[in-house]
Amino acid sequence: MRFLILFISIIASSVNAFSQAQTEYMTQTTRDRINFTTLNSTNNATLFSIKGDPGKLIGDPYLDTTWQAGNVKFYNRLGVSLTADSLAGVPVRLDLSANEVEIRAGAKDIRAVKSTAVRYVDINNTFGSVSRFMNVREYEGQLDGLTGFFNQLVTGKLSLLLHPSVYVQKANYNVAMNTGTKDDEFIKKTDWYVARGKQAAKFSPNRKTILDLMADKKELVETFLKTEKPNLKSSQGLLAVFAYYNKL
Repeated sequence: MRFLILFISIIASSVNAFSQAQTEYMTQTTRDRINFTTLNSTNNATLFSIKGDPGKLIGDPYLDTTWQAGNVKFYNRLGVSLTADSLAGVPVRLDLSANEVEIRAGAKDIRAVKSTAVRYVDINNTFGSVSRFMNVREYEGQLDGLTGFFNQLVTGKLSLLLHPSVYVQKANYNVAMNTGTKDDEFIKKTDWYVARGKQAAKFSPNRKTILDLMADKKELVETFLKTEKPNLKSSQGLLAVFAYYNKL
């Protein structure tokens, strides 16, 4: 009887030891499958998720977040007024995403006006002068459904215009590979345009295109470029060339 009890105890101990070893082995096997799997990540991306903060929209949609004193000229008269069609000396800023002019009427009172209702906005700039943002509707030509405003850097027989805009760069986060970013981001960009009168067209600044545009004064402009050496990749350099041409 003692022998039988001892035999049963030995068998039970062996079974427990085998079960524990099998559990440890299966745990390691499962871990290896997770860490070293060769499953196609595209087909199996939904099997796993990685914990973390959700993505957000970073940046801002404004030409300048700082409120600047400005004058706003509307296409129509304001309210019941028979003559008033503008606001003078009001804090303004341009929302490039919503395509609106924001006007601050008080500490917490902000009014938004669609750009289609505004002919132009004059805004104080960091150079101590005033920048005029003219509605693109005031121009014709190769505008391809353009909206918003042109910053009129130089006006004259050949005008230099800068069109600011913003777009949202979408997140490119890959859950399976844990790479990329979860955040969408506002990306600001500017495009150059030139206009003769009201006819505007997109413009890629370089020496050749400038000389082609100013062909009637080509020799004088060419001499100016050689002697003054303006940076044609900068706003100030282009402004100098166009201002010079318009004086000829």
